[in-house]
Amino acid sequence: MFDKASGGYRHKSETQVQLQLAGAAPIEVTVFHVNGERLTDLLNDPRGFIPVRKGDGAVMIVAKTQIVSILESNTNKAAEDETIDTLKTAAPAIDIYEMLHVSRAATDDEVRAAYKARIKAVHPDSIESLGLDDELKKAALHATQKVNYAYRKIMRERQSANEKFSEDMANAAAQ
Repeated sequence: MFDKASGGYRHKSETQVQLQLAGAAPIEVTVFHVNGERLTDLLNDPRGFIPVRKGDGAVMIVAKTQIVSILESNTNKAAEDETIDTLKTAAPAIDIYEMLHVSRAATDDEVRAAYKARIKAVHPDSIESLGLDDELKKAALHATQKVNYAYRKIMRERQSANEKFSEDMANAAAQ
């Protein structure tokens, strides 16, 4: 699809949702959005209307002011949950420090800087801007999830260790 605003082609994604319009029963429709764009981004963009495809294939133009709620269908959530489950089961195999390219002796500031650099390198938006195919975008999303997981795990472990150390020091001082 050619986008006049950006002067180029934009690849569209389709997401199955349950759409609730003011004064109407919820309906199952497909919404169209730019690859990598969240539904909240779609609802907050400057357009007053969005196109949706009904189950019978007919395209309906919906005024955003009439939308009461949008709920992603379970099929979309199932794929997302599968990715998260894969990360959880694969988590023990991931060296979280290696994922961020830092040593275990790195300071918190060094870990934060490494995290920011890794996210910048693997984020799906960087792939989107290059106009590469969907397979690479999915790989970038997976890599981003792994980097986020590694960073959160490192910071939680360090916070837990600091709390335990503080507790041990307080107990030693009390004796």
